Amino acid sequence: MELYYKNPAKCWLEGFPLGNGRMGAVIHGALDHEVLQLNEDTLWSGSPYSGQTGLSPEVVNQARELARAGKYEEAKLVMEKKLEEAEDVQVYLPFGDLLLDFVEDNYDADGGTVAGASPDSDTAVTDYERHLDLDRAVASECYVRNGAKFTRTCFISAPAQGLVYQINSSRPFSILVHCDGAFIREKDYKENHFTLTGICPGRSGLKVIKKNKPEEFLFPDEPELQGVHFIGEGCVTAEGGRATGSADGILLEHVTGVEIRMAIRTSFRGFDKAYTEQYSDAQIHHMLAADLEKLSKPFEELLNEHVEEYRSFYGRTSLRLWDDVPKISAETSQYDLRERLATFHEGASDPELYAILFAFGKYLLISSSRPGTQAANLQGIWSNDIIPPWFSDFTVNINTEMNYWMTGPLNLAKMQEPLVNLCKALVKNGQKTARELLNCEGTACFHNTDIWGKTSPATGKAVWAFWPFGEAWLCRNLFDQYLFTEDKEYLKEIMPILEENVRFCLAQLQETDQGLAICPATSPENLFYEDCSVAEYSENTMAIARNLFRDYVKGCEVLGLQNQIMCDVLEALERMVPTAIGSKGQILEWNQEFPEQDVHHRHVSHLYELHPGCGITPQTPELYKAVRKSLELRGDEGTGWSLAWKVLMWARMEDGAHVEKIMKNLFYVVDPMEEMGIRRGGIYPNLFCAHPPFQIDGNLGYSAAVAEILVQSQGEELVLLPALPPSWRNGEATGFIARGNIRVDLKWEGKNVTYTLTPAHDTTLRLRVGKGDVRGYSLRGGVAYEGNGMLS
Repeated sequence: MELYYKNPAKCWLEGFPLGNGRMGAVIHGALDHEVLQLNEDTLWSGSPYSGQTGLSPEVVNQARELARAGKYEEAKLVMEKKLEEAEDVQVYLPFGDLLLDFVEDNYDADGGTVAGASPDSDTAVTDYERHLDLDRAVASECYVRNGAKFTRTCFISAPAQGLVYQINSSRPFSILVHCDGAFIREKDYKENHFTLTGICPGRSGLKVIKKNKPEEFLFPDEPELQGVHFIGEGCVTAEGGRATGSADGILLEHVTGVEIRMAIRTSFRGFDKAYTEQYSDAQIHHMLAADLEKLSKPFEELLNEHVEEYRSFYGRTSLRLWDDVPKISAETSQYDLRERLATFHEGASDPELYAILFAFGKYLLISSSRPGTQAANLQGIWSNDIIPPWFSDFTVNINTEMNYWMTGPLNLAKMQEPLVNLCKALVKNGQKTARELLNCEGTACFHNTDIWGKTSPATGKAVWAFWPFGEAWLCRNLFDQYLFTEDKEYLKEIMPILEENVRFCLAQLQETDQGLAICPATSPENLFYEDCSVAEYSENTMAIARNLFRDYVKGCEVLGLQNQIMCDVLEALERMVPTAIGSKGQILEWNQEFPEQDVHHRHVSHLYELHPGCGITPQTPELYKAVRKSLELRGDEGTGWSLAWKVLMWARMEDGAHVEKIMKNLFYVVDPMEEMGIRRGGIYPNLFCAHPPFQIDGNLGYSAAVAEILVQSQGEELVLLPALPPSWRNGEATGFIARGNIRVDLKWEGKNVTYTLTPAHDTTLRLRVGKGDVRGYSLRGGVAYEGNGMLS
């Protein structure tokens, strides 16, 4: 699988993303002025902060009484007056750019200088191609210029912890290597080495909902308030010619080859460590020296170890799709991807595009979230803006969770380790938030957080800012991962996180006429009446609590734990308000049937019990039918990530035709210059998902949705190909995992399906292929069972 284009990128949203989990780059493939826009996942503004602003127990109690009295507008206003005092999250920041300027030194086929040739003109360029090889995580370009053949290759190695860039040419050329960045303070260029030193801003008072300017950042002198310090180092080697360092960069003249190895390290040492407790400059230099030592190996050796390590994750699963008469890559894949997308949008059949976008999502997760790194934020690790949209934070009312839905079914548990560590950080800060702002025990996290583990509310409207269930939702990710692996040591690690969130949700339950409910509550980020958001209770918050309670009970049973909390949870589950159905046959979003301000709202949070929860399945037919009605009422448009979630929802409804309809909406190519939108998203020319703007959750959520199309195991049955799109007439999927740690390999040609199931241990299961009959099986651990079936 690869992304293939016949032209350089014109902007960042056409470039190729590369990453090793911690360090990232977007490479443009430009001919004369190559740009590698660099990121490192700990470059954030600010420092640890435990202040709790924007809410108080008195305000919450007042809003509760108003909501219970049906005074919803007043409840909202009480909340929002206090929320004006809240602080926003800190800002994820770019490292800067590695720039390669090809200077005037062009040669003809005989090695002579071409009169009047200038790198500002590409009229002499032919046969240009650039590729992002998803199977190897390698970007490359090749072209012929004035008779000289150029090849460029770039990757970011996890084993060597750095960027590797190589240029080769059949004729000599000259190039200036230099760097630029808003927060880089010092640049030192030697003959074959460069060092870049910088500092991030201190704690920012910027507001997400306002237009901010870079000059508003603060750089305090006090050491304890300073931002993260960082250093980038690179080595430059050349074949032939000569190298000269100056204040402008490193000039390489009349060379036939150039190699750049670059590493970045920062002072960041943990979410609770101020600058005075972080890594010193001497320690940063020591880490960089170790990185550069690993990067000093020969290019081919670095490439081989990078590819081998990357494939150990990427190669665990595969998906191929083809037409009835396969058009092998020799034909279809030679088309520029932009051409393929345009033709597809006009109605041409190209099922491989679905598989490419799936592979791209898997590639992005592996490239942006690794053991020892930070969790993938709103843009993974890739951001070129000094002040990115929504500060590129961790938005935990859907988006961060969506980033990690694929880890179980795609056998990528290791990629979720940073999410577990983020949740551990949130517990500590969230205990203070629960205690001081909500006057209860347990841990609470509102809808936005950052590298410092902020858990208090963001400034702004209650419709998004009053929602303290971010970590409670994340617990669903954590426990669902256990269901795929059945790793008891991992379960022991996450149970304390679940328990603190259980304490919080239990403390939030109030008596109502319909049973126990969390009062007051919102439904992210939806409104009822004209501009109301604070209701007595909402289905979203209730579903989060129900699933958390069920997961906690199951975890206790697996580990043989008995405690008072488990007893309290079991009692609460018996008395909690159940999911309700409205007059249109839909799932009710709030405590009564309010008219929605936006019937086509991008969030479908009230359907949590279908996904990511497990309380609504075909075995609950009345609620299952109500979910379908709710999805129909919401419509098939939405932002990029919303479309990915709707694909997943319709997959769980086992409706392949509707799945394909929404997938085609997701393949709508958005102009990179288009302003932010909340009605129609899609993808950018480089396949980054468009909210718009770029958010990675749509990419990662799409890959998770494809897994649900192929294999489902959330209910009482293991279902193969439950929601196959009509155009996916032939395909092969290998290495997918069902809950219970069962490997599933599939192949279908037309209606005929063959499959292999390999459980990790002895198990019994009920199996269904498509909408066929259910069969019971007893399987031995480690033994592959082959079977076949027919799609109806």
